Amino acid sequence: MNYLKVLGASGSKTKLKGTTSFQIFKNIIIDAGNVINTLSDETLFIDHIFITHSHSDHIIDLPFIIESFYERRKETLKIYGSKETINSLKEHTFNDKIWPDFTKINLLKSDKKALEFIEIKEEQSIKIENYEITAIKANHIKGAYGYQVIKDDDLGYLISGDTYINPKIWEILNNNYKIKCLIIECSFPSHLKQLAHASMHLTPELLKKELENIQRDDIQIFLYHLKPSFYEEIVEEIKEYKILENGGKILNEGDIIHIDTKQIESDLISQNKFERIMDINLQLSSELDKSALFEMILTLTRELTHCEAGTLYIMSKDKKSLEFKVVQNDPLNIFMGGTKDDLTWDSLPLYLKDGSKNKSMVAVVAAMENRIINIPDVYNNEDYNFQGTKDFDKRTGYESKSMLVIPLINHEEDVIGVLQLINKTKISKSKIAFTEEDEKIIKALASQAAMALTNSFLINSLEEFLNAFVTTIAHAVDAKSKHTRNHIGRVAKVANYLARAIHEDETTYKEVRYSENDFRQIELAAWMHDIGKISMPESIIDKSTKLEKMIDRIGFIEERVEILKRDEEIKLLKNEITQEEYIKNIEKYDNDIKFLKRANIGGEFMEDKDIERVKEIAKYNYIKKGEKTSFLSEDEEFNLCIKKGTLTSNEKSIMNYHAQLSLDMLSSLPFPKKYKDVLNIAVNHHEKLNGNGYPRGLDETQLSLEDRIMILADIFEALTSNDRPYKDAKKLSEVFKILSFMAKDGEIDKNLLKFFHENEALKQYAYEELFDYQIDESKLLF
Repeated sequence: MNYLKVLGASGSKTKLKGTTSFQIFKNIIIDAGNVINTLSDETLFIDHIFITHSHSDHIIDLPFIIESFYERRKETLKIYGSKETINSLKEHTFNDKIWPDFTKINLLKSDKKALEFIEIKEEQSIKIENYEITAIKANHIKGAYGYQVIKDDDLGYLISGDTYINPKIWEILNNNYKIKCLIIECSFPSHLKQLAHASMHLTPELLKKELENIQRDDIQIFLYHLKPSFYEEIVEEIKEYKILENGGKILNEGDIIHIDTKQIESDLISQNKFERIMDINLQLSSELDKSALFEMILTLTRELTHCEAGTLYIMSKDKKSLEFKVVQNDPLNIFMGGTKDDLTWDSLPLYLKDGSKNKSMVAVVAAMENRIINIPDVYNNEDYNFQGTKDFDKRTGYESKSMLVIPLINHEEDVIGVLQLINKTKISKSKIAFTEEDEKIIKALASQAAMALTNSFLINSLEEFLNAFVTTIAHAVDAKSKHTRNHIGRVAKVANYLARAIHEDETTYKEVRYSENDFRQIELAAWMHDIGKISMPESIIDKSTKLEKMIDRIGFIEERVEILKRDEEIKLLKNEITQEEYIKNIEKYDNDIKFLKRANIGGEFMEDKDIERVKEIAKYNYIKKGEKTSFLSEDEEFNLCIKKGTLTSNEKSIMNYHAQLSLDMLSSLPFPKKYKDVLNIAVNHHEKLNGNGYPRGLDETQLSLEDRIMILADIFEALTSNDRPYKDAKKLSEVFKILSFMAKDGEIDKNLLKFFHENEALKQYAYEELFDYQIDESKLLF
């Protein structure tokens, strides 16, 4: 296998980052900036160290490599470098002052020297094992080198060393097609180009320009030696200049570059992996959608452990089984559950039919015993029943091998799910066992995943409660009146259709785009817009005629008409009136009651002549219990003279107060940030753009588009309603005539009305909710 392992890649030493060092083979490294921290006891096996130059960040571990393992070493540690580099090491480090000169000291029980310096010249090649390592000149301090590394005379890479602009690099790359990767430094941000030049280092801007010299498109770029003080700035510039668009990356310790495949993996919990874990934690904690979260948990844990496949189970509500939620398998291209199609696989029972625990299934055992189970090879394991796994392999040709099973435990120490990871792999695709390090990492990550799931479950349960509560209150409001019981639901439908039409529009409202949460706010506001009516008297809410109290009093008036007609008959029999007068008076009373019945129904407008006629009728008298009595009471006369609708001004004030009451009720509710606009959208449905609405008298400068949607939806539903026995259902032509006048009077949004009139949303609602005869040709009067 041809690979390069990054032991250190930082441009300076920090608490979490080590300086430059690359491992070519188990016993060969380039530079010694961060060897012992990374390799630990494996440092013993290092026999060959190629030094790029003598700056401290590249040689800092050299003294300790030989000193710390002196007693156990069997072979001479050989250090390669230019004449200048070797002389510097001799004069300033291994000089018996700063550190012992180990070139004079033999290994224990050996005639071999502990240390040997080997001077190499520019373009000289050294062959060790299957590797040919060639020194190339770097544009840095005198005697600085980069190194070209070729394995088996086949494929290789070039490490630039610390360098400024260096034409030699591009000459080699353009002529040696065995080189597949360039590992090159990039130390300072571009605004410090003078410092970069003085210290002979590259910036992203310089590097981008230099990369234009490559005459090949198969070279992958890897960057190192970024100065920690400027790390984020340099990273942003690297993105800006698209330096890594060919698939490379900024190197971190622990990275392993596979030269054959140009792929990279992390073998250690390096800074990069640590940052990835933190990033995953952040992603998990910020995702609230259950389906997306299920998928994310499995995807990210698989990424972190380098495994081919996995399954996420969630504990059922009755805590009697594990339900499949997400199944993924890269080699078989299987991605089920989560945001994809729902999984319908049978759940795993926690208990058998006889009531005993199901100890044959590894996921169930992990859940019931609350422990991690690590199985190197499922085919050589007799503790659990893997027949289902083996049958799956047989059907698909897949080969399951290693398995790591982790329970997801919430803050109450309850198992809420199980992660089952399958087949940890290396880049070579060989299947290996999960390590103890994997267990530690995934255990910590599983805790965060469980917390994220618990938050999601809690938020979803609160959402479900809110939805149920709101719809229950809405139904309670509607139920107060047998005539308006479907009003709220239909207003919600109109508002939703209109909002979605605006979202999809590319003309009038092309700048308006709503999220699902925005739609949810509008829907909630619609369900809550009449909440104040819950305290309104039924006698007002349900007043379908002008004379209605507990009952419609028009019946009493009809009886009085019969009394008047009876009195006329008595007069006829007493010869007090003629037959012609009798017939004329009876016709008059019949016409009067027909008129009063019409007036009682109420309408959009009552003419003054009709009001005068009511008052004339009110002057009639009849004899009751021997006394002259007014035909209409003052209250009956007053109600029959209502110009618009069926409510008196006092009753309208009481009715209109529901908007203020809605405002008071909703203002007291602690709406979460995501629903911060529900209050205004809901309570502003009786406001008018001209400022003459209620309860707050807002004008067009204070009413949002969402407010205007609710205003139009509420009025449109009321006008088109076809389940109110006290009025005929209006046709669309009548409705839009009324709405046109309202728009011209500045009460509703003219542009919104025009958009609604021309949009398919109107047709959809009309088809679903209106009678056929209501759907006629309509037009706007502006």
